Amino acid sequence: MKKIESYQTNTSKGILLNANEVSDNLSQQIKEEIKKGIDSIAFNRYPDTDCVELRKKYGQYINISYEQILCGNGSDQMLDLIMSYYLGPDKTMLTLSPDFGMYDYYASRYGANILKFKCEKDGSFDIDEFIDYAKKQKVDLVIFSNPNNPTGHYLDNSQILKIVEALQDIPFIDDEAYIEFACESMIQYVNQYNNFYVTRTLSKVFGLAAIRTGFLIGSKQNIEILSKIKVPYALNSISQMIAVVALNHIDEVMERIEPIKERRNQLMNAEYKDIIVYPSSANFVMVTCSNISYLKQLFENRKVIIRTYVDCDYVRITIGNEEELQIILDVFDQYERDTI
Repeated sequence: MKKIESYQTNTSKGILLNANEVSDNLSQQIKEEIKKGIDSIAFNRYPDTDCVELRKKYGQYINISYEQILCGNGSDQMLDLIMSYYLGPDKTMLTLSPDFGMYDYYASRYGANILKFKCEKDGSFDIDEFIDYAKKQKVDLVIFSNPNNPTGHYLDNSQILKIVEALQDIPFIDDEAYIEFACESMIQYVNQYNNFYVTRTLSKVFGLAAIRTGFLIGSKQNIEILSKIKVPYALNSISQMIAVVALNHIDEVMERIEPIKERRNQLMNAEYKDIIVYPSSANFVMVTCSNISYLKQLFENRKVIIRTYVDCDYVRITIGNEEELQIILDVFDQYERDTI
């Protein structure tokens, strides 16, 4: 039996800049509405297994019919669902290297082969070569995050469309977990291509990581097929209610974006002799330097938890609030003083 790597979860304490969450909790107004919503929950009843109200509300946000949306326990569950349909022991998944490690986890659950197309240090890659590789390897599923996790590299719609159109016989999942921090979404194209899916989440810009709510968007035909094999009652009534409340405050949520992008750009534009902060279109940056172990130690000394990777010369750092940004800058300054 093929060994499946365990799902690593976050149990750390300290200043958390490792999971790309937003630093600020929900506003008091939203929390008050959630408290009132608790009174409407029928705790003795199972939740709406079809999440109709939530799907309609999210559909209004992304301008897509609710019939083209599935929702569940995080976008992770949606990834697992679609991989369970397309993958198996005789199937192959293609993703990027580096990219979100959970793709490997879910593909391995179904015994699928995993191929990775190597990116440049900044996350960029040759699209024509990627397409040729997918065709030559006769892969059964293509998936990558855009913006990329952990590099922050972003492909615009014309670049994504080039891949979709070239691989129309191969299912392609565009994971848009961080799209609100970038530019344009590909959701408008799910009706045009039968092989194309988009996943989204409320865990990032919406600040709702705690309620584990994610979405799969595709053509009506594809969503109808996948809805027949999804786990019933996957999203509890409380999470559904909280998500709907938050979606009633889109303007407030969107106000978070520009300040985070400004702090991200400030970090990217800072000049250092040894530290490299790669360009990013997400709410995090990938950072490398000649002594990555010492940089990790400096963050640990400040009780700042960042995302590290085994045998890799880079780390990923979430863009938090102003105070957290200053701590990052202070650590970088100390690193430069101590090593240059």
